[in-house]
Amino acid sequence: MKKIILLVLLFCFKISATQETVGLIYDDVNEVKSGGYTLFTAISDERVYLINNCGEAVNQWEVSFGGAPNRRPRMIYLLENGNLMVGSGFDVQIRDWDNNIVWGINYQDEFGFRIHHDIELLPNGNILALVRDPYTNTEMFAQGMDTSYPEDTLVLERIVEIQPVGTDSANIVWDWKLVEHLVQDFDNTKPNFGTVSSNPQLLDMNFDNGNGSNPIHGNAVEYNAELDQIAISARHLSEVIILDHSTTTAEAATHSGGIYGKGGDFLWRWGNPEVYDQGTIDDRKLGRQHDIKWIADGPHQGKMSVFSNDGYGTDLTASSIHIIDPNDTNGVYGMSSGKFLPQDYQWSYDGTILGEVMLGSSRCGVQIMTNGNALINETQTGRLSEVDSAGNVVWVYIIPTAENVVINQFETPTGTGAFRAHRYPENYAGFDNVTFNNTGIIEDVNAISTNCANLLSVDDSSFNNLQVYPNPTTDILNFNKYIDLIQVYDLSGKAVLSKSNSEFINLENLTNGLYLIKILADENSNFIKVMKN
Repeated sequence: MKKIILLVLLFCFKISATQETVGLIYDDVNEVKSGGYTLFTAISDERVYLINNCGEAVNQWEVSFGGAPNRRPRMIYLLENGNLMVGSGFDVQIRDWDNNIVWGINYQDEFGFRIHHDIELLPNGNILALVRDPYTNTEMFAQGMDTSYPEDTLVLERIVEIQPVGTDSANIVWDWKLVEHLVQDFDNTKPNFGTVSSNPQLLDMNFDNGNGSNPIHGNAVEYNAELDQIAISARHLSEVIILDHSTTTAEAATHSGGIYGKGGDFLWRWGNPEVYDQGTIDDRKLGRQHDIKWIADGPHQGKMSVFSNDGYGTDLTASSIHIIDPNDTNGVYGMSSGKFLPQDYQWSYDGTILGEVMLGSSRCGVQIMTNGNALINETQTGRLSEVDSAGNVVWVYIIPTAENVVINQFETPTGTGAFRAHRYPENYAGFDNVTFNNTGIIEDVNAISTNCANLLSVDDSSFNNLQVYPNPTTDILNFNKYIDLIQVYDLSGKAVLSKSNSEFINLENLTNGLYLIKILADENSNFIKVMKN
């Protein structure tokens, strides 16, 4: 008897999210998802996971920097050679695919400081890191700060470029300090005096945003190799800023030099023109935002994405995500009526995800992927969601780990939030020479993952004696009988290969990863899951 089979992923059942509390809780088969593998670690945990879209772990790293909460892994990035860069406020390491430490340092031991919030790997192998840069009020009064400032210290920002040396050492090879790029209109007898509204390339050192000694609070650093520029997110200014990285350290301390001729001054800033006296709170576009990124590829390549914790700049009840087109010409940014362009977002999303408003009071992030979909990380709930450009929720995953414990299905998850989450496409270079270690789902049970990833079986004699080998395979997948039609699908449900009337199919030109293969024989069909390494 002929059987009708529904393909899982493209073809899996649309199951109510209320059935599951952790792991894969929603997978919409009617919408296109971005393929690839998602990297995350819960802030309270010491394990880093890489999962496929079915919620199965294909690799795992155990990372311990000493056990203290502020030394747990938080910043995680998969590199193009398959290594993992992982960091805390005190430590940074590079570990290989098998979790061996290739290089690592403790910042405090090496340089006498700790970093905060974010790091970024440069193409030359060096690392950018955000460092808090404190000054006494006496030092800042001498620079023109309002003498009514009530705090003892003022904490500014510093960006250092760290060059790894050997296996356990490093050098600082480039340095930028915000203290070199200030303006003030308080005291004309002190340095930095000028008109704030006429100097948007500088920070008004007396702008009072109600955050006391921590007026900047940088929380993200990003690098654009094509432009040789750095983007940072300044949470307490509610704006994002772009700097020139082509300068020398000496030039970075001045107002000239580098490709763009402005030294270490701001090339662009956006989100809150009130900070440079060109607007009011009504002009604010971002609010306490996180995770500024240049979009690497896809329909929005070259633009920027950001997670605005206060939706659209001022909404404390819901967050929003945005794509911004800086309107640059070869890295030079335009202005209109004293404000940096653009005048508005190019694309935005805010809404409910499975009935709950997207909201994050701190941390959180967004990644715009190759197909234009957005991967959203809500830290407070530990929820990772994929939303398409029309605002449709297509995939939702709740991180099932916290405090080095796996949360069982149907328990209420707490403490599972991640600082960041990243999805890497199947053709990412970091997967070229590694072997996936598929250990299945992380939690104890998950019916949605089972429907997504497990083999579909058919009670039909056409397949009783079928043999498929080798699995995993590096290239040729063999069958012990002729198959009428062999069709290969990736995890987004896209057909990527087919062959008729054959005993084999060659997967050599496909990227490494998991595939579903539909086989038709004697008017019957079945599906098998194959790992290509």
